[in-house]
Amino acid sequence: MLYLFAICPTLLYLLILKMLDGFALAKRKFLIGNIIYGFMCCMAVLGLSLLLRWQSPYISPVLEELLKAVFVLSMLLRKKIHFLAETLIYGAAAGGGFSIAENIIYILYNPDMLAGTIIMRGIGVAVMHMGCTALVATVFMLVWKSSQRLLWILPCYLPSIFIHIIHNTVEADPTIRLICTLVLFFAIFFMLFNIGDKMVYRWIDSSISSDIETLSAIRRGEFSTTNAGRYMLRMKEQFRSDVFFDMLCYMQLHYELIIEKQSRMLMQQAGFDSKRTAEEQKEHDAKVAEIKSLRRSIGRTAQAVIAPLVKW
Repeated sequence: MLYLFAICPTLLYLLILKMLDGFALAKRKFLIGNIIYGFMCCMAVLGLSLLLRWQSPYISPVLEELLKAVFVLSMLLRKKIHFLAETLIYGAAAGGGFSIAENIIYILYNPDMLAGTIIMRGIGVAVMHMGCTALVATVFMLVWKSSQRLLWILPCYLPSIFIHIIHNTVEADPTIRLICTLVLFFAIFFMLFNIGDKMVYRWIDSSISSDIETLSAIRRGEFSTTNAGRYMLRMKEQFRSDVFFDMLCYMQLHYELIIEKQSRMLMQQAGFDSKRTAEEQKEHDAKVAEIKSLRRSIGRTAQAVIAPLVKW
């Protein structure tokens, strides 16, 4: 029965991913591949530690972090991953696979430990491994987009190795350690995703002239010639054709509404009457209702992916 607790954190992660519509972006074969790879990494580290007879809280974290992220980083270099959300999903999957094996081994070596302790320790270990591997992949993706230099790959490991060593060496109640780990990773990923959005947003350019140009390109059927269009084409294969079409419709409506909003603000600042007529208000309300409907149909993942393109 206790061995189920070794798997539960990763299963919970997959369940949350499903609820958040994460499977719309992540391919199942890559997700399962990363979980299996993480599991095998743990077995390899255990074999090496037994063969070389080391028990160090400093050597193991370095080796574990170096190995866990290899599969995700290879996907990045082979351009199988295009978005930060994917790096988070696949990196966490590899860490989750590693934690399954580690928790099973821990239970084998400590069969008399209380169930509550095993559960809290197991969840804490899973969160740490999933967060550290996802952190390596996310930092590397941001650095790779900026520099395109493989020499930066090792520095990208440093934050995760540091967190892993602290997790292993600091004595604390498992519950407190789990809470601190969750808060730390939440803050780090919130910051990294903000940086990623700003990088995309700067590339696309959010001025009103750019909005008008993008909307005109959509209407002329030349959307692929714009930066926003090239960004969208990179994700075309990640979504079903009907969902991708709804995403384009959502964007077109967004640009129409934002341009109208900016135009009315300029009119108001110039001293002109910017109030809508009854017919204009009716048309505006219809667009707002349609964009809300499209938001529900495309799902949370698609909304997150196109967020840099549709800032209000």
